[in-house]
Amino acid sequence: MRRPVRNWAIAASKLLVALVASAQFDAHAVLPTVTLPTGLDLGSTSFLDGFGGNPGDLAVQSYFAVTHANAYKTSNGSNSPLFNNPQLNVQTLVEQVLYELPTATTIFGGHPGIDVILPLVNLSPSFTPPPPYPGVTPTTSHAGLGDMSLGVLLQWDPVMVDGHPVFVSRAEVYGAFPTGRYDPSVDLNPGNHFWGIGITASFTFLLGPSFEISLRPHYQYSFKNNEPASGAPLAPGIEDTQAGQVFYTNFAASYRLTDKLRLGINGYYLRQITENRINGASVPESREQVLGIGPGLYYDVRKSDKFWLNTYTETLVRNRFRNSAVVNLRWIHLF
Repeated sequence: MRRPVRNWAIAASKLLVALVASAQFDAHAVLPTVTLPTGLDLGSTSFLDGFGGNPGDLAVQSYFAVTHANAYKTSNGSNSPLFNNPQLNVQTLVEQVLYELPTATTIFGGHPGIDVILPLVNLSPSFTPPPPYPGVTPTTSHAGLGDMSLGVLLQWDPVMVDGHPVFVSRAEVYGAFPTGRYDPSVDLNPGNHFWGIGITASFTFLLGPSFEISLRPHYQYSFKNNEPASGAPLAPGIEDTQAGQVFYTNFAASYRLTDKLRLGINGYYLRQITENRINGASVPESREQVLGIGPGLYYDVRKSDKFWLNTYTETLVRNRFRNSAVVNLRWIHLF
C-alpha cells in the first residue's frame, strides 16, 4: 500500500535556526528554517510492499510511529554546536484510505485507485539553554494535524510462474496539500505550509516459497513557502523559501517462518539532490541525507487484517536530526 506519512523527525530539521553569513543577507541576521517536507515515508512501508487489493477493494491502514532523536548532524556529519543536549521525541498517528476502482478497465495494464492520507503529529523537543552559547532553544507548535495528501495509483496483478507469484508492483502520483497546523512564528510545525508533488513505486520480488525482497523508491518536488517560519525575527527582505528536491527509498527483505509470520531486515535511504533556496538563492551545503536500518516482522492475522512492526536506528546523517530509535506499528484492514 502507498506511502504513509511517518517520519516527522524530518520536521525536526526545521530547528536549524542559525546566524548565517551570506552574500545576499545580513551577516548576523536570522535566516528562516528551510528543510525537506515533513511526512516523507521513511520506513513506514516494508515487507511484501508491492501487493495491493483487487478492483472494488477498500482498505484502511493505521500507523503509529515513535521516534527519538538526540543529535543534530551538520553537513560533514559532526554534531552541531548550535544546540546543547538536543532531544526530540515525535509521536505520529496516521490514517490512510485506499480504494481500487470497481472497473475492469486497466491503464497500462494496471488497476486504477485512489489514496488519501491524514496524519496527527505531536512534537516534544527538549534543549538545554546556554551556557555554553549559542545554545539555541527552538520553539514549536507541538500537536496538530499534518498535511493531507491525495494520490492516484495503478496496481498491477502479480506476475505468475508455474502458478506462483514471482513479482508484483504498483505506482502512484500524489500531491501534498498545505492543510496542516502551521505557525510562522515558531521553528517547528506539524504542517509544511507549501505544496508538493511526488511519484513513488513499489516492487516485491518473491524468490522461492519463503524469501522476498521489496523496494519503494520515491521522488518529491516541493514548491515555495511564501510565509517562512522562524522563532526569531527574520533578516529584512526574506520573502520565500523552497526545499530541495529529494530521492529516497525503502528496502526490505523477509523470510517466512510460518504461514502467518515473517521476520526480516528493513531500511531506508534518503538523499537530497538539490540545495534548499531562500529568495531563489541556493543555500550552500544544505542537502540532507540519512540511512536507517533495523529488524522487523510481518504477521498475517487473517485474510482481512495484516500487521507490521519495524524498528530502525540511523547513520550517515547529514543536515538533520539523527534518530537513535524509530519504532513503527502498522495495521491494515481490508473491507
